[in-house]
Amino acid sequence: MHHMASKRAKRSWFAIWFAAILWPALPAAAQMGLKSYDSKYYQILTDLDADKAREAKLRVTLMFEEYARRTRGFAGNGINGKLPFMLFRNIEDYIAAGGPPGTAGVFNGQRLMAVADPRFGDRVWSTVQHEGFHQFVMGAVGGDIPIWANEGLAEYFAEGQFTGDDFITGLIPKERLKRVKSRFEKSEFKSLRDMMMLQHETWNSEGSIVNYDQAWSMIHFLAHANEGKYQKPFNGFLRAVSGGDKWETAWERSFGRGVREFQQRWSDYWRNLADDPTASEYDRVAFSTLASFFARAASQRQYFDSPDDFFEAAGAGKLKHHAEDWLPPAILKTALERADQMGEWSIAKGSGGRKLILLRPDKQRYTGSFQITGSRVKDVNVKVDRAAAK
Repeated sequence: MHHMASKRAKRSWFAIWFAAILWPALPAAAQMGLKSYDSKYYQILTDLDADKAREAKLRVTLMFEEYARRTRGFAGNGINGKLPFMLFRNIEDYIAAGGPPGTAGVFNGQRLMAVADPRFGDRVWSTVQHEGFHQFVMGAVGGDIPIWANEGLAEYFAEGQFTGDDFITGLIPKERLKRVKSRFEKSEFKSLRDMMMLQHETWNSEGSIVNYDQAWSMIHFLAHANEGKYQKPFNGFLRAVSGGDKWETAWERSFGRGVREFQQRWSDYWRNLADDPTASEYDRVAFSTLASFFARAASQRQYFDSPDDFFEAAGAGKLKHHAEDWLPPAILKTALERADQMGEWSIAKGSGGRKLILLRPDKQRYTGSFQITGSRVKDVNVKVDRAAAK
């Protein structure tokens, strides 16, 4: 649950709001031993070590760019100025600075805050991705959006995965899918009409994980069902309601039908999904991560004759990289744990440079290529296609 002010900021006064909340925090931050790091979109205040601070900069940069890409249809011209983000080493300092007990992170209407306690594991970044969206949308949208859409979008981004050079969204965890299907079977979800009318105060007072699951499932459906056919109508709906239209009027104008037909399609979509519908996308996360490390090794003229040689060096912590192209070793470890289950690996060598290739059992092929400038990685590209039948 986020603790955001009930009235969203208007873009016209966002710069004033931003300055007022960021700069008074700096003296107190210095007293707490927090160092300041400028990233492209955030001012990060943290007491973590240099590598953890670098990881935070990498993650929130790609996170912000995915927010902007996904909300381009309704979020206007974006944000001027850098957003404040406080990241603490321990829970006591987080709480002392205003973080609610029992949480790993929060956007409190002023600043994004989180605690990188190892006991929280990856949940820290999932929370940052969720709460960071509330911070982003407060500054980027010139009006209000319905609480179900705000929370559903935040949950959508919370499930995203950082790969080093990319941030991949649209993922469906198997356990969450199982939970959503069960909620449909047990009729635990609200009617869409009731969900649409839910107010911010009621959402917070209920504090229900069922509401979060429902909002997430609605957003995922709107983003991905029927090859994305609902994306433009949904953007139009959010523009209309943030501009002051009643939701019923905005819905009918955007979708051309009432909510009953939509509710049936939404329900059918989730009930009919396979047990692991985004397995290929989780493979893409692992592949993209490995391609990023493969590219960094190549930038230092470290080449491999076979995938096994690459995986052996990666597992032994012997991959090279330019000092400015560092990536967190933990994401490499996670990718390696999945690699041997993903399919047939190969390395292509040619005039276009070396490429890392994965052929999945379903004949979907991932090809990782890269560009190098000097001894730095300029770009890593992952192409997805289907291998020709033999």
